[in-house]
Amino acid sequence: MPQPLPLALSRRPGLHSSSLHGCGALGVGLLLLGAGLGLVALGCGGEETPAPRTARAAHAADESGGATATGSVSSMGDSALEPTAKEALKSEDWPRAESLYRELARRQPRNPAGKRGLGEALMKQDKNDKAVEALQGSLDIADDVRTRLDIAVAYGAMNRYPSALPHLRKAIKMAPENPATWAALADTLVKVEKPDGAADVLDESRGPCAACEKDEAWGHAADETAEALAAKTTQLLAANDTAGARKAADAAAKLRPDLPATHLAEAKVARAGGDTKQAATEYRKALEGFADAKSEPATTARLELAGLLLADGDGAEAAKLARQVVDARGDSPAALDTLGRACDATKDVDCARGAYDKLTKLPPSADLSKETVDHARQRMKELKGKKAKNKSKAKGKGKRRH
Repeated sequence: MPQPLPLALSRRPGLHSSSLHGCGALGVGLLLLGAGLGLVALGCGGEETPAPRTARAAHAADESGGATATGSVSSMGDSALEPTAKEALKSEDWPRAESLYRELARRQPRNPAGKRGLGEALMKQDKNDKAVEALQGSLDIADDVRTRLDIAVAYGAMNRYPSALPHLRKAIKMAPENPATWAALADTLVKVEKPDGAADVLDESRGPCAACEKDEAWGHAADETAEALAAKTTQLLAANDTAGARKAADAAAKLRPDLPATHLAEAKVARAGGDTKQAATEYRKALEGFADAKSEPATTARLELAGLLLADGDGAEAAKLARQVVDARGDSPAALDTLGRACDATKDVDCARGAYDKLTKLPPSADLSKETVDHARQRMKELKGKKAKNKSKAKGKGKRRH
């Protein structure tokens, strides 16, 4: 079943050298005739020294896509041209494939395979603007799903995703049973920041495309779409659009209910709505998929759950979660602040002072507010005084015993 072509770009030099062996009157005569404007010195049994390329010759080589003396395109028969071009693509000899397909397109202007193969060879060499032109030429001759997918890939390589959308929609109409068409359209809609549209496309695909949900590319597109919807949930909550955030989170849950990013989005919406119990449940489910505390979503899930636990009086678990983030990202102001408050709540003075001390020594940043630093300094003073008072009481008790 056709799949979108990957954007792995490989290059191979298509330069070859030719040599003339033997000597004698006939050999010298041929050399003199072939030299044209100059003589070539050749010793008996030696190799011909390549003459410098003229500007005209260089231009001709560029136009031919790197045709070589060992594989002359112009002298190749029509019946051998297309199979040889396919073999060049298969062997990843992109310049030679370009040359062969260019000649095929010239000789057989109504054969769509010439320009389609030329477009593919050009894409592999990162010549995407020329690839689009060639692929569009192929479509003008005959419409084809694979060519539509290829031209979308070429547009994507140039960050021209909106230009890819009409081709992908057309590809779906032509082959609705092909998972590649739906996956490519959903992925491109995410790229143009339309995850809602991508979710609708993937949901619609379940009808005509029986193989979609088992397809790897479709699954990847579904994951990317759900994660984009989760990110949109956070943005809408920041803009106080709770209804919009709920809609985005529900769309992510419908598409990928078990994705950690989906649970995190659901947790944020529940917390915003005041349902702290449901929020805590969703945060815990998210953490099952965020084993590594280094990533931003994993950090967010731990610290926001820690905040809920602190408010509920569970400082011990809150401190544990905050410490995981501090261990992974020691320069996180939010993690140090949360750890300090959690240790404060459990009356672990040394832990609290240590967290607050690190916090006050962090360089200024957008994530570190003046209020957070002032609170840390104030608590350090209070904890220092409390510790001194406790020591004094301990000494007094010791004297009374004596």
